[in-house]
Formats: sequence, C-alpha cells, structure tokens
Amino acid sequence: MNKLDCIGEPCPLPLMKVEKKIEQLEKGEELKIEVDHTCAMTNVPEWARKRGYKVKSEEVSFGEWEITITKTD
Repeated sequence: MNKLDCIGEPCPLPLMKVEKKIEQLEKGEELKIEVDHTCAMTNVPEWARKRGYKVKSEEVSFGEWEITITKTD
C-alpha cells in the first residue's frame, strides 16, 4: 500500500501531496494518508469524492486520522 505521512503539515500541503501521488497510482491501488489537521481531514476526502474515488477515514488516535483513497479510474 502507498502511504503519505502528513502529520504536522498544515493545509494545503497534504492535499497537494495527495494530488501528486494519486497521479502515479494505477486503477484499484490504495493511498493511505496520515493527517492531524482537521482542515485536511475535510479537504482531502472531499477532493477525492469529487473525482469519484472511494474514500474511507478513521480517527486512529485523538486528533490523528488515516484517510484511505482507492483510485477508481
């Protein structure tokens, strides 16, 4: 699985990294993003859903989330 550690990075850096990384993935591959900023927790899944990707997110510890995006195209 592909991973991006964006802990400690403010917006819009996590989204910019996701946009760049997702281009490198093949259809069906997953990208797991670790974030600790609430704006990234909102912006990244919203961006992915608008592009038709599957998105799962979960809070793994207080104030830290993992977002998993599956590339569908």
